[in-house]
Amino acid sequence: MVLSAARMKLPIAESNEGSRFNRVMAETVIALVTVDMILAELVHLNALDELRVLAGLSVGSFGVWVLFAAYCYCRWRGEGLAKLGDISQLAVWSLLAIPAIYFLIPAAGRSSRPLVDSALARIDAGMHFQTAAAVRLISQLPLLRHALGISYGLLPLLILAAILVPTLFGRAVDSRRYVLAVIIAAVVTAALFALWPAAGPWTVEGFAPNRAQVMVTDGLALLKSSKPVPPDVQGGVVAFPSFHVVLAVLSVVALWNVRWARWFAFVLGMLVCISTITTGWHYLIDVVGGLAVTYPAQALANRLLKTAPATAAQGASRDDGEVRGQWPGVPGRVLQNEKQNEKKREQTPVIE
Repeated sequence: MVLSAARMKLPIAESNEGSRFNRVMAETVIALVTVDMILAELVHLNALDELRVLAGLSVGSFGVWVLFAAYCYCRWRGEGLAKLGDISQLAVWSLLAIPAIYFLIPAAGRSSRPLVDSALARIDAGMHFQTAAAVRLISQLPLLRHALGISYGLLPLLILAAILVPTLFGRAVDSRRYVLAVIIAAVVTAALFALWPAAGPWTVEGFAPNRAQVMVTDGLALLKSSKPVPPDVQGGVVAFPSFHVVLAVLSVVALWNVRWARWFAFVLGMLVCISTITTGWHYLIDVVGGLAVTYPAQALANRLLKTAPATAAQGASRDDGEVRGQWPGVPGRVLQNEKQNEKKREQTPVIE
C-alpha cells in the first residue's frame, strides 16, 4: 500500500517518443515561421503584418496556453491522465503549426509562374477523362450528388478523428506521425503550387462555377497581381495537387490501426477523394498528385519520429529506468526488489 501510494504521487515521465515529437515539432515550426518571413520579403507581402498574424494565432492565442497548461498538468499528475496529456500535446502543436502552414499558400501563389489549367486538362484528356463530364453525370443523380457533397464537407471531421481517436485507443504514435506528415505534405503541396499554379477545371472545361469557386478564381488573380492580399483570400486556392486528397489519405492511414474506425475512415476518405472531382473542384491529375504526395510525407514522418529500440541490456525497462507496465516515475530496480520480496514471502512456509 505504501509503495502504491508513492507511485501515484510521483510525476509521470515523458516518454522517449513524446519527447522526440516535441523536439521535431519545435524545429519544424521554427523553420516554417522563418521560411514564411523570407518568402514574404521575396514575394512582396508585408512580412511584419504576417508575423503579427502568426503570433496572434499561435503563441498569442489563449487556447494554446490553456492546452499547454493542461499538457504540463497531465504529465505531472500521473499515468491516469496520459491520454489527455497526449491529446493536449497534439492540439498545442497543431495550433502552432496551422498558421505557419496557412501562410505558405499565398506566398506560393505570388510566384511568377503562369496558370497551367490548360496543361492539366490536356493530361486528363490523355487519360480519357474530363471533370466537366463527371460533373454533368453526377448532376443527373441528385441523391449521389448530395451524398458526395456532404462527404466533401466532412473532411474536418475525418481530420479531427485522426488526431483524437488513435490517441484515445493507445495509439498516440499514429496521431503524432499524422500531424507531422500533414505538415510535410503541406510544404510539398505549396512548392508544387508555386511551380504549377492552377485555378480549377471550370476555367477551361466550360461548366459554371459555384460562388466559392468564383472566389477562388478572383483570389488567385489577386495573388498573381502586385496588389495587397486580404486575409479572406489567402487559403483554399490550391488545385494541383489536391490537398483534400492528401488530408483524406493521411487521415485513413492514421486511423487504420483502430479496428472499429478503419473501414469507416476508408469509406469516408474514398468518398472525399471522389467528391473532389464530382464537385468540380479538381482535375483527375490533381487527385493523382495528392496520392503521390502522401507516401513520401508519411514515410518521412515515420522516419523522423522513429525511436531507437531498447537494447538487450535494457531488457523490458523503459528509457528512464522504469519497468514496462508499471507506474512511470518509479525506478525499475525498486519495483523488481519489491517483486522479489513478495516471491520470498510466498515461498516461506507458514508455521501454525
